[in-house]
Amino acid sequence: MAVDPIWFKEVECMACGAKQKVPRVRSSALKAKAVEPDFHKIYEEINPVLYAVTTCNECNYSARNEDYDKLPLDYHKEILDIALAIKNAKRNVVFPNGKEISYDEALKKHQLAITFYKHFKPTNPNTIAGLYMHIVWMYREQGNTEKENEFKKQAVEWYTATFERGVHIPEKIGLVGIMYLVGELKRQLGENNDAVTWFARIMQNEEIDAYPNIRNLAKDAWEKITEEKRKKQSEAGK
Repeated sequence: MAVDPIWFKEVECMACGAKQKVPRVRSSALKAKAVEPDFHKIYEEINPVLYAVTTCNECNYSARNEDYDKLPLDYHKEILDIALAIKNAKRNVVFPNGKEISYDEALKKHQLAITFYKHFKPTNPNTIAGLYMHIVWMYREQGNTEKENEFKKQAVEWYTATFERGVHIPEKIGLVGIMYLVGELKRQLGENNDAVTWFARIMQNEEIDAYPNIRNLAKDAWEKITEEKRKKQSEAGK
């Protein structure tokens, strides 16, 4: 008998103590059929990005699944104040928490999570950037280019902050990976001069030899810019 790819976990809200059962995706059910240059994975069936954030239905405190019932909020008074104010005023949004999550539901949860993460002191810019990237990918999957580009700019801002602070760098891609994402997103936004500056910095970074995949991605992106420039010059000369 086939195992259901969605299971339910009981979690407790760190802000108000409310308990609820929320859907989770089994990792064994995920099958990526393609990966785009900004690390967007295209899945055959279930898209785990839609399930990546948990929101309390009582106070709307929201966080990534891996943080939701683990990050202590004792020393984050602003977060507790916001969550409890929402609960006491009964201005909470109630999400269905069913097996299927819509783009609209996932987008709202992500935006709530970003709001709360911005009130952590100190903030983790990489976490916020990652949530913005989820929003970018969701709008891309819906074909909404205008919104996709709007949130790319937000992702660039927070990935740049991650680079500048040099903290919370994911080991898998390293600092050069963060630099690459800034450059690639700027390339996608048509900011080619800025993108090239970032790609050049990657090639000069002493960590680059440890991340050959990032080096190859940066080279490919740089070549796309060069090719585009050649094409424009050729068309202008006709």
